[in-house]
Amino acid sequence: MEIIQWCILLTLVLPVPFFLGMIPVKYMSGLQRTPAMTYVCGWFVSFFLFELTAVPFILLEKSFTSLVITYTSLIGVVLLCSVWASRHVWADFARNIRESFSQPLPVKLGWLLAYFLIGVQLYMALFYEYYDGDDAYYIATSVLTDKFDTMYLRDAYTGYLYPLDARHALSPTPVYQAWLSRLSGIHPAVISHSVLSVVWLVFLYCIYGQIGNRLLPITKKTGRAKSNFRPVFLIFTAVWFAFGNISLYTSETFAMTRTWQGKGMMAGMVLPALVLCMIYLAQDKVSPGAWMLYECVLVSAVFSTSVSFMLVPTVVGVASVLIGIKKKSVRAAVNIFACCVPCLLLAVCYLVVK
Repeated sequence: MEIIQWCILLTLVLPVPFFLGMIPVKYMSGLQRTPAMTYVCGWFVSFFLFELTAVPFILLEKSFTSLVITYTSLIGVVLLCSVWASRHVWADFARNIRESFSQPLPVKLGWLLAYFLIGVQLYMALFYEYYDGDDAYYIATSVLTDKFDTMYLRDAYTGYLYPLDARHALSPTPVYQAWLSRLSGIHPAVISHSVLSVVWLVFLYCIYGQIGNRLLPITKKTGRAKSNFRPVFLIFTAVWFAFGNISLYTSETFAMTRTWQGKGMMAGMVLPALVLCMIYLAQDKVSPGAWMLYECVLVSAVFSTSVSFMLVPTVVGVASVLIGIKKKSVRAAVNIFACCVPCLLLAVCYLVVK
């Protein structure tokens, strides 16, 4: 029985997000169609769908079971559509994999070193899991959600009934982990410390890998390919994260010790993904898939933490002005900021509920 439970959980956090990412990747350029980008898109699609599905159930104080049935059914439908869409991208995956094997030997050695450093961090995250005081809220909320079939209606520290927790109601990261626990039967503490701490660290490095791919593109005009320096970028990133624990509040510390918490997700995955999206949106030609990923990232920011109500519109507002100046287009700036409308609507809901 335990083997079946672990198979279900690993399916939910590995192949399911990968296939969910097929829809945005289908509408991206050929260079963006990589397995890592697909995995990144899949997680943000999953968070996007969960945020839009869970918030009405939470605000209306519905049961957690009803949310589980609705969201699981929705994921099943979207997954079928994603599998159908995947038939257009497998050829690009194969081409990118072939190109990786044709790289020069120093580049291959660089990738091996980068993967080794990341592997060491994954090992540390799995076998030397860190106890964090905020688990008294996050993991306790997941446990209460699953056991009492309510969402944000019980005190995480005592278990007593109390009015809806408006502060966290629109950021259902613990509820998402309770969904994983309900379907797999594995305790939320195990899911957080032993599964998501590793899986979401891989997710994090996939995002940084895509940033490196964009900052160091394949150049044909010069004899020196910038793409050969991509493993160097990832090596420096891995070293930076390995030695970034200079305080309890750096993004590196959050990534290594509390990835499964909403603020850890915001610092480690959402903000770097937002930077990645802005790099794509600053191009002269933006693919529809990049716009899809951008919208999913914005909604995922609210999914992770309520701080995003203020942070995301500010960051996007500044970025939209700069990109508008670069493109000499007011319309481009307006389009970028208009994607914040769902976040602003959720902020209004927060103010009303509070």
